[in-house]
Amino acid sequence: MAEILDLFERGGVVMGIIFCLSIYMTAVIIFKIYQFWRMQTLNPLFVEHLENNLDRAALKASLANANLSQNPVAKVMLSALRVIEKPRVTEDMAKEEISRVGSAELRYLEGHMRGLELVANISPLLGLLGTVIGMVDAFSALEQAGARINPSLLAGGIWTALLTTVAGLSVAIPALAAHYAFDGKIEKVRASMKDVSIRVLSLGQQSNNNGGNHQRMKSNNQKAVVRR
Repeated sequence: MAEILDLFERGGVVMGIIFCLSIYMTAVIIFKIYQFWRMQTLNPLFVEHLENNLDRAALKASLANANLSQNPVAKVMLSALRVIEKPRVTEDMAKEEISRVGSAELRYLEGHMRGLELVANISPLLGLLGTVIGMVDAFSALEQAGARINPSLLAGGIWTALLTTVAGLSVAIPALAAHYAFDGKIEKVRASMKDVSIRVLSLGQQSNNNGGNHQRMKSNNQKAVVRR
């Protein structure tokens, strides 16, 4: 413990800033994992089950299952199913409503992603800044030594200066890896939303067409009865 505190003391203010960024990064990663788990986005079988059971015969059951889920794809499907059940709703109106719900869900999933990206980008720069400051201090101490130059003095200063670079990279690498992992998961959710919305709208069009054909057949039968 004393050695760790000594390293932080040698790193100076920059090391403290990098440490604060590491705490924020860890908190964001834990929160995103919990968020994705709670919204069932980490379970690919859930979305696959929704998509496979989405047909005209299971329309009501799909609506009930989507209503009970926190999954963003299920919420988009729920919105789409409710829209196509409403009378006198045009295709453009349905697309706008589905797009509104989908955008809201994606914005929630993308929360803190910019912060994670910021940590990944500025941590190495802060580490480099700390290294440059440490090098300046090392050469300043070397200048003050004058003729009594001790090589260990310069080596110790450089070693201390490089601590911030190591710390910055140690924070930036996992932050960047987590950002790409979460971003890839969000892209899969976005693609699933688009696929589900298209299939639900197609389902609604089929239902409307079948309903129209049934109404025309009923009208023709009534006309035939009248003529007899």
